[in-house]
Amino acid sequence: MLRRQVLTRLRHGVYALAELARSADPVRRHHLDLAAAVVSAREPIWTFGTSAALLYGMPLPFSVPSELHLARAPGLDERALIKPSRHRLVVPEARVVTGRVDIATCRVIDALPVVSPAVAAVSSASELQSSRWRIAVMDAAMWRGATIEELLDSIEIWRHLGGRTELLAAAERSRAGAQSVLETFSRLALMEQGLPEPTLQQPFYDDRGLIGYVDMWWPSLNVIGEADGAVKYHSREDLLKEKAREDRLRATGLRVVRWTHQEIESDPIRVAEQIRRASRDSRHM
Repeated sequence: MLRRQVLTRLRHGVYALAELARSADPVRRHHLDLAAAVVSAREPIWTFGTSAALLYGMPLPFSVPSELHLARAPGLDERALIKPSRHRLVVPEARVVTGRVDIATCRVIDALPVVSPAVAAVSSASELQSSRWRIAVMDAAMWRGATIEELLDSIEIWRHLGGRTELLAAAERSRAGAQSVLETFSRLALMEQGLPEPTLQQPFYDDRGLIGYVDMWWPSLNVIGEADGAVKYHSREDLLKEKAREDRLRATGLRVVRWTHQEIESDPIRVAEQIRRASRDSRHM
């Protein structure tokens, strides 16, 4: 089957349908390689670091990690995992770390064992050079249920990964209400422009009931901020629903300022000034 190219070898004794491997996008291919590493290991291992972040759908500054990231419990033989593969073009090298894996907090995603969201975020952040990306991945972990206490505990447990000071600084600035990397970057950029820290995912109501949850809310400014991602609205119906939602918000006397990823990245000063101007206008209503 190998000669007829029906199967392709992922690791020694581990094969996949050749067409499946050829047609897999980079994310799916990383999943396949992780699965091959897990089933070929002679000991329990867990997806870790940026590989774990990928499984959780956490934001990363690249599409897929350049190598597999795995974790093992201490006291076990890892030679089978770090032995170089003879099939270098098929199987990326795996980076295996040893540490205290709390099995009770681990999960299974796509049949792959993976460390908890908190450990995934901390171990991913330890590999990232950008402070805002470290915060973004921790924000994503908190959105997925991790607590600040779990993040801090993970930093201490995995302190041998390095960068403890930077990780603690990122954890201190992480928040549970950011649904996307755009919202994280926007919050950080606007605070750098002197705006107060916004309340995230604030619910608003009118006489018809719940209007919705907003990305950001500055109560001292009486302004709502909405970060519009490229995939936030999938259809014309989505756009009409969002317009009706915004009309209801404005009818309560609130001001709404919207911006895109391009706007907050290229000119955060302008976005911050729009928010300040909206605040001044609301006082003159």
